Amino acid sequence: MNHRMTSTFNTAAMISYVRRRRPGALPSLLAGLHEPLGVEPEQVEGILNHSSGLAPLEVFTEMARRVREDIFHDPQAAYRVAFEGMAFHAWGPLKSLFLRFLGTPANLVRVAPWFIGRFSRSVEKIIPSDMGPRGCTLRVRWRQDPPRSHDHCLFLMGALAALPLCFGRHPARIKQEGCFFEGRDECIYKMSWDPLSMGQRLHTLLWGANGHRARFLVDSLNEHVRQVELLNLQSEEMARALAQEQKRFQILAEHSPLGLAFLDARGRFVYTNPAFGRMFGYHGGRALDSRAWLRRAYPDESYRRQVVAAWKADLAACGEGQVRERTFRVSCADGSAKDVLFRAVGLAGGEQLVVMEDVTRRLAAEREFKRSEARLRKVVEGSPDAIFLLDQQGKVLMANRMAARLFAGGLPPQGKGWLELLPPRRLSWGRDLLAWVERGKVAREEVELPVAEGAGLGIFELMAISLEPGRTFLSLRDIGHRRRLDQQRQEAARLAGVVELAGTAAHELNQPLTSLLASSEMMLLYSDPADLKRQARRMRDDALKLAKLVERFGRIVRYETKEYLPGKHIIDLERAAMSPPEGEPGGRLSGKSAKSLDGRTGNG
Repeated sequence: MNHRMTSTFNTAAMISYVRRRRPGALPSLLAGLHEPLGVEPEQVEGILNHSSGLAPLEVFTEMARRVREDIFHDPQAAYRVAFEGMAFHAWGPLKSLFLRFLGTPANLVRVAPWFIGRFSRSVEKIIPSDMGPRGCTLRVRWRQDPPRSHDHCLFLMGALAALPLCFGRHPARIKQEGCFFEGRDECIYKMSWDPLSMGQRLHTLLWGANGHRARFLVDSLNEHVRQVELLNLQSEEMARALAQEQKRFQILAEHSPLGLAFLDARGRFVYTNPAFGRMFGYHGGRALDSRAWLRRAYPDESYRRQVVAAWKADLAACGEGQVRERTFRVSCADGSAKDVLFRAVGLAGGEQLVVMEDVTRRLAAEREFKRSEARLRKVVEGSPDAIFLLDQQGKVLMANRMAARLFAGGLPPQGKGWLELLPPRRLSWGRDLLAWVERGKVAREEVELPVAEGAGLGIFELMAISLEPGRTFLSLRDIGHRRRLDQQRQEAARLAGVVELAGTAAHELNQPLTSLLASSEMMLLYSDPADLKRQARRMRDDALKLAKLVERFGRIVRYETKEYLPGKHIIDLERAAMSPPEGEPGGRLSGKSAKSLDGRTGNG
C-alpha cells in the first residue's frame, strides 16, 4: 500500500451520499476496505466516516469507482458527492466566523492556495487568475504519485461549486477547459458566481448565512431532474441497443444454416427460422403445432414415445441456461429420414431455444470410418508381417498378432520400448533408425533379430516410415525361408553345372579315348614296324586331342550350353572357353610337351 493519504471528509461524503440515496448498497461500498486500512471489518465505517481524520488515498479512489460504476452507474457521481458533502458540512463556530469575515466567494478563492498548500494531500498547487466580482480562472496542479483518475477532478469541481452556499448564495458554475487526467499539464476551470451586494455582505458578516440548506434543497431538486433526464437518456440508449440486438438476432436467425425454434412453456412452437423449413420441409402452421410435428417427425409410435420420454426427462433434469443434447432420427415431409442433433437451452419462464443440426452425413461418415477401421484392423491382424506402431519415444502403441507370435516371450507390452526387442549390440542401430525415420526418411534393410525362445536369430526385411509427427509405422517380414530357397536354388544350379560339365566331359573325351583304345588293340595285333608306327602316330593325335580338351576345360570363363540329346544339355566348350592369346599354340601340350610325347611314341 502507498503512503498517500486524504482527508476522511472525502470518504465521509461518499458514505453520506450512498446512505441518503441507496442505503442497501452501503455494505458493497465498504466491502473489503478493511485490508488496506489494516483494521477489522466492523471498524471500517467508523474510521472512514470521521470528519477530520486521514485515510489512504487508494481507499478513496476505490470508493469513488464503486459509487460511479457499481452503485449509481453515473459518470458524474464524484461531482455530486463533493457538492452535497460541502453543502451538508457543519463548519463550526470558528470556521463560520472566518467565512463571515471573508465576505465573498472571490475572497475565499483568493485564500484557497494557502488552504490547499496547508491541508490538501492530492493537489500540489491551485493558481487563481482573471479574478473578478463574478468569477475567475483556476489552474490546478496535482501531485504526480500515486496515479489518480478523473474522479478526483470531478470531486474538486463539486467542492468548488458548493463554496457560494457558505454565503447563502446560489452554487457556482464550473466549466472545465482542460484536464490533467486527459494528458494536460494541469486542470483549468472557469468558475463564475452571483455577486454579493454590500448589504448582503454586511448581513452575512453580522448574522451569518442560514439559508444555504434551503437553496441546497432547490439544487437537489434540480439534481433530481438531471438524474431523471440521465435515466431517460440511458433508457433510450438501452432501447436502441435492444432494437439493434433484436435486429442482429433476426439477421442471424434468418441466415443461420442451423434450424432454430422457440418453444413456449407449454411446448408449443413460437418461432421457426427458414433453415428449419428447409431442413424438414414443414412450414407455417404445419410446424407450429407441436403435436402434429411429433406425429409427422416420428411416425413410429413406439419411437415417438421414446423421444417424448427423453425430452421430458431432460426438461426435469436441466434448469435455466443449461444445454441438453440429443440425436434423433426425424422423418421429413419428402419421405426421407435425417439424423438431427437437437440442442435445447432452457430460457426464463420455461421457454426453450432449440438449435437443430443435420448430422446425417457426419454420422454416416463416422459409421463408415468405424467400418474402415475394423477392416484395416483385420488386415493388420491378419498380415503375415510383424507390424508395430511406435510413438515419438519409440514405445509400442500397437502390435499385431504376428508380432506377438513371432516374438513370443520377448514382445514388450504396449507402452514399453521397441528397442527392448534388439540385442545389446544393435541398440545404437535402433536409435539411429528411429532418428532417420523422424526426419521423413523411409528405412528398408535386412536385419537379424532374436525370435521366439529356442529359435535363435531370424532374418527380417525391415521397413519403417513416419505416418505423422510422433507416429512411426514399422513392419518386419520374415525372409528366412527366402534365404533357404535361394541357397537351395544355388545348390541346384551348381549341381546342374556339374552334371552338364560331366556330360560334356563324357561326350568330348569319349571319342579320343575310344580311338586310343582301338589303336592300342591294333598294336597288339600288328608286328610290322610300319604298322606299329602308324598306330603310334594315331595314338599321338588322339592324345593331343585329349590335351586340347583338357586345356579348354581349364579356360572356361562363362556358362554356355548346347543341346546334346532332346531335353539334355551339356556345356558348349567352343563358346564357354576363353580363346588363347594371339601367337600361342592352341593347346597346352603343343610344343615341348608334344615333343616329349612324340619322343615317347618314337621310343615305343
